[in-house]
Amino acid sequence: MNCGHFLPNWYLEKIKIKKLKILKIFIIMFFIVDLILIDMIMINRSKINTINDETNEKIILLKANADEKAKLHSNNTETLNTFLKFEEDIYKNIDFKSLNIEKRNIDIKFNIKPVDFAAFIKKIEDTNKFNITYINDSHKDDSLSGRSDDNSSEIRLQVK
Repeated sequence: MNCGHFLPNWYLEKIKIKKLKILKIFIIMFFIVDLILIDMIMINRSKINTINDETNEKIILLKANADEKAKLHSNNTETLNTFLKFEEDIYKNIDFKSLNIEKRNIDIKFNIKPVDFAAFIKKIEDTNKFNITYINDSHKDDSLSGRSDDNSSEIRLQVK
């Protein structure tokens, strides 16, 4: 009996030991619950990471497909725009054998008289929308060799 308590020391120690046992059990239970929660968080985090990786791969594939479609579309519109410029400025009154337009390049094969050929080249230069990259004038070769069986000429243009 100390400190003014009227309870015996053995009883106070018994209560103290009981409280310590309950505290130890509570700490152990808390530790077990904490371990379970940490495991659940780790499992969920790994699931989230795998789902995130899968979605990133799908997004990358979708972006690549979209970029590829946009590139194809821009190439197609570039070819169409080249044709429209050519048709608007040069196409009139000429008998073409073949006309090949690809992106910014135009290959033309045609039959034309030598005088009209020079006028045609002058017309291309006057439009100032095309660069002439290649000229094959068969009239020069015919006048030198004396042949006149095929009067086809060829010009390659590129849009500026």
